[in-house]
Amino acid sequence: MHLTNYSINKKNEKFVQNEDAEQDDVGFKWSLTAFCNHLEQVGIDMDLMWSRIYDVILKTIACGDNYVIQAMKKNWMYRQNCFEIFGFDILLDSDLKPWIIEVNLSPSLSADSPLDMTIKQNLLVDTWNMCGVRKFDRRKESLNKLKYRNKNTSFQQTGTATGKAKAYMTNHSFAGSIPIP
Repeated sequence: MHLTNYSINKKNEKFVQNEDAEQDDVGFKWSLTAFCNHLEQVGIDMDLMWSRIYDVILKTIACGDNYVIQAMKKNWMYRQNCFEIFGFDILLDSDLKPWIIEVNLSPSLSADSPLDMTIKQNLLVDTWNMCGVRKFDRRKESLNKLKYRNKNTSFQQTGTATGKAKAYMTNHSFAGSIPIP
């Protein structure tokens, strides 16, 4: 257990909850942007800090890469059809050396404040965008189904199997490709 754990601190009688997502530097829980802005104002070399944090995160992930690849092979999974969100708890010492406290598998996505909600919604949108998830367009899906049915019906009447394959190939993107805003 570590002292910065939110689930412990929120029970303290002196805890100050952030009640406004627009003021992300108020209370005992700040956004990463607000924290970085504060560090920059007090003269911290942000490029150095982030390069060290990236370095320790990449080394940590590399340590587990072999286990992930083995599990993927065992379960017949491929790199393109699975993902995991990791939560890194990192402590910076006075020399800006990052120390990994823990790595959370599937970190909590519950939200106790408007700021929490904003941060976690953005995390999910970014994750879905990286995975290639697109917004579902029901109208476009319905139109594509109707087109496919009409073509399929006409091909069934003539009995040509190659015609069915061609109809499917031209209508394979049923869900559309509208990016999440």
